[in-house]
Amino acid sequence: MKTGRISVFTAALLAMVFITGGMAEAKKPITLKFAGINPVEHSSTVEMKKMAKNIEKETNGEVKVRVFPAGQLGDYTLVYEEITKGTIDMALIPIPTEYEPKHQITLVPCLAKDYNDVKKIFAKNGWLYNTVDKLHKNLDVVFLGFQIEGFGGIGSVNKINDPLNPKTPKNMLCRISTMELDKFVLDALNYATVTVPYSDLYTALQTGVVEGWYGGAAVHSYQGYRDVLKNYYNFNLFVEAYQLVVSKKSWNKLTPEQQAVIAKDADILCKNSITIAEKEENEYLKKMKEAGMNVYVYTAEELTPINERVKKVVWPKLDKLLGKELTNDLMKQFAADK
Repeated sequence: MKTGRISVFTAALLAMVFITGGMAEAKKPITLKFAGINPVEHSSTVEMKKMAKNIEKETNGEVKVRVFPAGQLGDYTLVYEEITKGTIDMALIPIPTEYEPKHQITLVPCLAKDYNDVKKIFAKNGWLYNTVDKLHKNLDVVFLGFQIEGFGGIGSVNKINDPLNPKTPKNMLCRISTMELDKFVLDALNYATVTVPYSDLYTALQTGVVEGWYGGAAVHSYQGYRDVLKNYYNFNLFVEAYQLVVSKKSWNKLTPEQQAVIAKDADILCKNSITIAEKEENEYLKKMKEAGMNVYVYTAEELTPINERVKKVVWPKLDKLLGKELTNDLMKQFAADK
């Protein structure tokens, strides 16, 4: 009988240990890896860290977010691939187009004239937002919003000859990304182009492999390349918009309440980014001048020849990148007003 009582007691004790152990396991914090590509001092990195801190506080420590800025987890193309696999949990990055060429839709030139346009075009649950959301869903990625970096320009080592005349052949080899849209735009404006990985851009500029780069906002050319660039042209051709994305696999590990917290804080980051981008554009144009760079800022009228050339030559080619249906939808949204 004693043996029986001991066995029952032992079984009960083991059951209690198992239950309490399970409870302890359930309370173990989830740690999410949050990847970025901008330098540590960049405002987007600061905002990422702020978001991480808020998420931990608002989930009572149940969700911790570890920020990896400055490409520490790899180039944005690699990061997005890992997001689709679930080996990186979150990212604030440009979206590569290797997996879905239609992601080039956010970089279509001449959609926005100023930051008031940006607020409307990139608004949460707007046409562009919902379109991009669907593209990510097809790749098992959760889309949480656009983070605006600013209007894109061209940084160069040597001065560009006749920069406002799109018919004049330019005297420089310009780095572009792997996106076909970049080549369409620079071809239309008479630049010779070459594709160089973003992680190799500084060395390419330093060694003369390329003489300029297309794509970055003023903050990028200053923070990343002011030691090698001598000129910056604020052409305002397109909006440099990063995207805040989460792996679907990681998202599904969270409770609905935790998901709501992350979505809310992501929305705050994205809304704040527009105000930050506009302020930083003016700030970094000034800093470039102070660093000895030549900075060229143009009026809307001065940019008219470039914009008209892009609309005439590039817009008709968009269906090759986006498909006819999406291109038609895009034109319905924007062509009438432009």
